[in-house]
Amino acid sequence: MKRVSIFTLIVLIALAAASQARSIAQQKQQPKQQQKRPTRGAKPTPTPTPDMRAEASEVAAQIKNVANFIYIYGKVVNTIEVAEDQAKNNQTSPEIQAKNKKSKDTLVASVSGLRAGLENLANNFQANPRLQVQYLKLSYATEAVKDAERLVSAGRYQDAGKSLVTVVERLTDTIMSMRLP
Repeated sequence: MKRVSIFTLIVLIALAAASQARSIAQQKQQPKQQQKRPTRGAKPTPTPTPDMRAEASEVAAQIKNVANFIYIYGKVVNTIEVAEDQAKNNQTSPEIQAKNKKSKDTLVASVSGLRAGLENLANNFQANPRLQVQYLKLSYATEAVKDAERLVSAGRYQDAGKSLVTVVERLTDTIMSMRLP
């Protein structure tokens, strides 16, 4: 009986040691098993793109305004330049010179109107946190129209025209930066 007791005691000790070894092995493997694997079937939900169609239509309206102005600008500038050449050669009357001066002032005021429209739109964009990239691009267009205004005032009509074309390019960049649905 002593032998059976010793044998039973040895078996119990062996089972306890095996059980303890198994629990230690499981503890080492648990951190690996607890890491969750992403499920293959679930896809992350895409972030909805904000609807910027209203803002894009405002930028498009400014593009139309500037493009129409450029169309008229060339004709007006041509008339002003011809009148200035005639005035230099004393070939015009004082009335025509006064009309020419009025045309120049109107041209400067028109460019100022374009600038005011762009600045107003830029202020609206600046107030909206989701339009900061577009605001930056729009501010570049505003700077270009300010340059055009300064150049027209100085009588540098060709350079002002180039600056107005730059305004259209920058407004187009603004509208292209919007993610439209």
